[in-house]
Amino acid sequence: MNVLILGASLGWADEGMWTPDQVPEMADTLAEMGLALDASALADPRSAPLSAIVSLGGCSASFVSPDGLIATNHHCVERYLQVNATAEADYARDGYTAASRDGELPAGPSARLYLIDRIDNVTDTVSAAAAGRRMKDADRKDAVDRARKQLVADCEAESPDRRCRVASFYEGLEYHLIVQRELKDVRLVYAPPRAVGSYGGEVDNWMWPRHTGDFALLRAYVAPDGSAAPHAAENVPYQPDHHLPLDLDGVSPGDFVMVAGFPGRTRRHNRASELRYAAEERYPERLERTAALLAILEGHAARDPEGAAKLASPIMGLSNVDKNNREMLALLGGTDIIEDKEADEAALNEWLSADRSRRKAARAVAELEEVIAAKQALSSQGRLAGSMLWVSDLLGVASRAYRLAVEAEKPDLERAAGYQERDRAWTAAFFQQLEHTLYLPADRDTLAFIIDQYESSPAEEQIPDIGIWLAAQGGTASALEMLYSSPALAETDARMALLEMDRAAFETSSDPWIQLAVIIEHFQARKRAQEDALSGAQVRLRPQVAAAMLEMKGAAGIYPDANSTLRLTFGHVAGWSPADGVSYLPQTTLSGVVAKATGEAPFNAPDALLARAGQETRWTDPVLGDVPVNYLSTLDITGGNSGSATLNARGEFVGLAFDGNIDSIGADWVFGKNARSIHVDVRYLLWTLEGDARAAWLLDELGVPPLP
Repeated sequence: MNVLILGASLGWADEGMWTPDQVPEMADTLAEMGLALDASALADPRSAPLSAIVSLGGCSASFVSPDGLIATNHHCVERYLQVNATAEADYARDGYTAASRDGELPAGPSARLYLIDRIDNVTDTVSAAAAGRRMKDADRKDAVDRARKQLVADCEAESPDRRCRVASFYEGLEYHLIVQRELKDVRLVYAPPRAVGSYGGEVDNWMWPRHTGDFALLRAYVAPDGSAAPHAAENVPYQPDHHLPLDLDGVSPGDFVMVAGFPGRTRRHNRASELRYAAEERYPERLERTAALLAILEGHAARDPEGAAKLASPIMGLSNVDKNNREMLALLGGTDIIEDKEADEAALNEWLSADRSRRKAARAVAELEEVIAAKQALSSQGRLAGSMLWVSDLLGVASRAYRLAVEAEKPDLERAAGYQERDRAWTAAFFQQLEHTLYLPADRDTLAFIIDQYESSPAEEQIPDIGIWLAAQGGTASALEMLYSSPALAETDARMALLEMDRAAFETSSDPWIQLAVIIEHFQARKRAQEDALSGAQVRLRPQVAAAMLEMKGAAGIYPDANSTLRLTFGHVAGWSPADGVSYLPQTTLSGVVAKATGEAPFNAPDALLARAGQETRWTDPVLGDVPVNYLSTLDITGGNSGSATLNARGEFVGLAFDGNIDSIGADWVFGKNARSIHVDVRYLLWTLEGDARAAWLLDELGVPPLP
């Protein structure tokens, strides 16, 4: 069942994260914009160029050679660099170049690559599970969850290489089964130094002009028989059906471009009350906490080379969140985003009241607002206790293992998502990988900070059993000393042993990490029971409200919120004018890298790069008279699009999306006319590789002719 059918008239085409099946209906508009391909070629994820687009499970990527070479962002491989880093060989800081395939490094046991096989519309199957008119809301949620899990189980039973998911679209109006192949041997091939890959750091994040070489190369491997297999010496490079050819001429202002990738999450169909709550409650709270945690991690990194190596990835992530929260608050306070959404909803209410046949939808709107308010009131309870699991790797491990044991007592299809048998292999890989990333001094200080915040929070937000447990240990200071005095879970064997324990073993354990994890999980289980009824109500109500809004506006040209599924977005290389008398050009060059260089991070461009800048090179743009570094486009992207291939009108690789300008920060909630995505130019990638004698073989693999 296709709930939404696109008409011939589309909205502003630069806005929109379109599903592949929507693209053929956009053929005329895209042809006018400059697309040289047949639009139908962009509808099939198994055909070129979409078959070359892959997911890293949080970032996007693409095949760029017939031997499984993959292009993505530098910041997407930070965790892979961190897995291999030591105090003596800090690859996150210094970069890495494999001199041959024998030198390619394993990205870690939890590294995964996902290739889409097909996308099936399963709306009828999932919706039928929730069709009972007298069904309780909590039961409705369970029924939908079970239907989705059954579809996934049936899908994955077809092949051991399968990894499937059922994604919700248009607030639950549609459900699609995403059938993927999972590859488990991903290797690090090339990453520039951080002073190239993250040039400008957080100072330049979401800013323009930008001069960042945010690129890296990976390779996918499979067993000799072609099956997916964990890292092994005998594995061979995966050979994709298609890969993206590189356009060595790059882009120019006004060129048509498109991005294919996996944008993570937008909330453009959410209610105004949800946006207001985020602006007034969630963003300010996160901002205060994230800034403090970031200061703790940066302090450890500054004092200890081991800390610097192991904390590079979380520092980058927290820095990104910190700046995002700051700019989001400024945006929400200085624009009419909330008011515009409220005006849309007022128009919907007026439209619903104008026709007696729409009364059911009107009641759904009113009830949904009540459910949202109840969910927001509930969300503050135990939030800080939940944060303990996030900031402490050891507590998070103990908690996940305990819940796995609890869920294991149920039939597999009744277990919570993420805690089924299909999830055990990933959990084991994560527990194993922690030996490369765990840094106990920072783990202790971040947990101490959250406990201090927790103890200062209002009584109604606390969990009494945590206070009892802390008191029994002699207070917070004594509890922390006990937790971090030679913790058993710091050893890989002890973490892996957790996966063999049953519920009773956890609940009678004398290990303080397990005791604290059990206390928090008991509370969260009670809270989830309350939330289930609210979630079930949303399963019932949100599709009704979404359908009413779509009917009022007309379905033509409306795209679903991002949900980490494959999407395409279309636009042009273009600058923008943020204010009267101010205009930004769409391209930057090597001269800008040199001009920003101070010798101090984050503008500590490598000496070798500065020495080459200005020298004659085949990668010079004839109009710019210099090597292009970054460019702007009007494409609509968000988190998860990092590493997405930027394609020209012929479907050729012309760069990588890695960021957006300051006006794009609100893209989670709304797409603004001045929003721009930022891309690294393919010519800067190639110029950088050409400056590394060890990478000559990679240029050859990428199809770059040798220098005369």
